Amino acid sequence: MSNFGVMFHHFHDSEKHIIGQGSISCHEFQAMIQHLRRNYDIIDADVFYTAAISRNLKPNQICLTFDDALACQYDIAYPVLEKEKIKAFWFVYTSIYKGKLEKLEIYRHFRFKEFDSIDHFYETFFKLAVQRQDELQCDIEKEMAQFDPRSYLRQSTFYTDNDRLFRYLRDRLLGQEKYYLLMDHMIKSFGYDVEANRELLWIKEEQLLDLYQSGHSIGLHSHTHPTAMSEKSHDEQRREYRENKHVIENIIKGQVYSVSYPCSSFNRDTDEIMRELGISIGFNALMSDEDHGDLHFPRLDHAYVLKEMAV
Repeated sequence: MSNFGVMFHHFHDSEKHIIGQGSISCHEFQAMIQHLRRNYDIIDADVFYTAAISRNLKPNQICLTFDDALACQYDIAYPVLEKEKIKAFWFVYTSIYKGKLEKLEIYRHFRFKEFDSIDHFYETFFKLAVQRQDELQCDIEKEMAQFDPRSYLRQSTFYTDNDRLFRYLRDRLLGQEKYYLLMDHMIKSFGYDVEANRELLWIKEEQLLDLYQSGHSIGLHSHTHPTAMSEKSHDEQRREYRENKHVIENIIKGQVYSVSYPCSSFNRDTDEIMRELGISIGFNALMSDEDHGDLHFPRLDHAYVLKEMAV
């Protein structure tokens, strides 16, 4: 597949945004852009969209994409994009603009603020899950012993065995309610101040509007960022994406026509809902040689670009 998006999430600096697993600096980001330009033509989001729906994308034309409406993206990546004269896709979940605290990002910030390594966090989390397995009504210890990391999330080759085990427990075994129970217990025991930290994490409404008015494309990423959207009913998915579209369009005073799927989780219902909502271009979170149409362009995680640069 010669046409795809490059996917970015977290960035760090020496002042406001902490270093975390997979985060990159502005200098690394700029170096990655230069590296990509040696082999690909990075085109603006609106140009990619127009060429895609008219079937006029040229070989090796790619775009840059940002998921989750993170403040670190606006503070660190946006100035680099402006310097390099690149307009990107920004895929936004919107419950954060309706007063809801989205725990997914809070939990990630907690992991890297309070633990000296991701494996230290995993060790603590796994131990707590086993200790509370009777309350959780899950045989965590047995599941961990039987888990084969080679069989889970195989396409994401940059994940460690502990990454895979954690995501398996979170997304497949525990589910949202039980996972939240464990994480909230950990946050309380560490004295992590949720309210003080939430202000550091997400792009503000006026900043989202600034991105749109500067020529960047703002797209759907669901309302509450479920990690297993494909397991939700047709009506639940419709509510997620309809509210997502409504909130974004109310902020930017413009039309939304693109989507990226949280955790690359979707099914036939998702595609039907996208067509119903007038969404004409979409992005998965994985690379694939299969042509799934304009609603499922592949994306290359920036971790693979960094790996390639290191060779």
